[in-house]
Amino acid sequence: MNRSIRRLYLTLAAGFGLLVLMLGYWQVVAAEGLQDRPGNVQTAQAERLVDRGRIVSADGKVMAASRAVREKGQKVFERLYPQGSLAAHAIGYTSLDAKTGLEETYNRYLSGSFGTEPLLQRLNLAEKEGANVEISLDTRVQAVAQDQISGGRGAVVALDPRTGHVIAMASSPTFDLQTAVDDFAAIPDEGGPLVNRAVQGLYPPGSTFKVVTAAGALESGLYRPDSEFPGGAEYETPGGSIRNFGGSSFGPHTLTTALTFSINVTFAEIGDALGPERLGEVMTAFGFGERPPVDLPDVSISGRHRGDEVLPNDEEGEDTARLAIGQERLAVTPLQMAMVAGAVANEGMAMAPRLMTRIVDRGGSVVQRGEPEELGQVISPTNAAELAAMMEDVVREGTGTRAALSGVGVTVAGKTGTAESDAPDRNQAWFIGFAPAEDPSVAVAVVIEDTPS
Repeated sequence: MNRSIRRLYLTLAAGFGLLVLMLGYWQVVAAEGLQDRPGNVQTAQAERLVDRGRIVSADGKVMAASRAVREKGQKVFERLYPQGSLAAHAIGYTSLDAKTGLEETYNRYLSGSFGTEPLLQRLNLAEKEGANVEISLDTRVQAVAQDQISGGRGAVVALDPRTGHVIAMASSPTFDLQTAVDDFAAIPDEGGPLVNRAVQGLYPPGSTFKVVTAAGALESGLYRPDSEFPGGAEYETPGGSIRNFGGSSFGPHTLTTALTFSINVTFAEIGDALGPERLGEVMTAFGFGERPPVDLPDVSISGRHRGDEVLPNDEEGEDTARLAIGQERLAVTPLQMAMVAGAVANEGMAMAPRLMTRIVDRGGSVVQRGEPEELGQVISPTNAAELAAMMEDVVREGTGTRAALSGVGVTVAGKTGTAESDAPDRNQAWFIGFAPAEDPSVAVAVVIEDTPS
């Protein structure tokens, strides 16, 4: 009998001990994860008691704010998005079910869950207020970017090459942020309006990638802008012939001419000469193969892809001739290509892309600054200047003349690209570049889906 009682006692004690351990785990170790889980009713209700901070654009426009309302005799706050669909993907929204964009990235600050604020709030020594997040987006530039791609599918990224601060980030089709909060089901599914194509869309870059190849060519020391090539209409590779666009043939020419008129045959030859190691080095330096350090969630990685796998930039056996002209399983985001243009514009120095410029608490104190961050010297300043001059020729007399702004006295440097779409006789159209070419203050990347051949 005593043995049975002892066994029962030990079983109950072990069960109780296990229960204590499990409670400790869920309340201490896993508490944060449970609190942040979408749909957590307790967390959602607690958040409604917080006067969430504002998100404010570079030109002073309020992109997100909170308003107090009375509900069942209690003061709660509802989220407002006064600019509607303007920069919807970058700003993001916060609701019971989800957080996206900057609302997700800076939730800790916007909800007042930083520093000593949570403790002061628990002691009722401070209002439940979040900090304001100031960003680099300029709504005037953003409005133009969105207008230019509306009605189709595509994306625009504009950034300051000197700091990496994002000036505009547009994705089409878009959606209204207030609708996402008030009536999410009313947002149509057609065209994927919730996808931020600027950072999530992966596209073959076409000939815009020749800027990367040209950078590798100059850095290798094997080529200069005036290096000469024999020309021709096609280049033979083990994977088959590479031909110029439209089957055109070119006579003897320089590297500058090859970029100006986007000569596939020449860049295929350069790709083979550089090989996977040299070409892979410059790709890595530009940021291919790694997540861009932008302050947004759910960002795609640019590079060579096999299904969901991102392949090494310098993988042996790759077809560098095709890689050099923007093919060979290469898929990139508009953000990545804006970073490429920005690095060339910034004397070869790549900068981390960022939207946040300052986080300021309700007392006016700066909690955090979005200081410019150097990612590394991609190419030398001398080679960057030579490549920039080559890109000026592209816009002045080559494939990018439609991007010229000569009428307003602004010199543009750039590179066009055309990549085949899955649909017959349809393409993805690209442009990357920067201006003013002599002292760049903006670098851009634009992609438009499903354009006619």
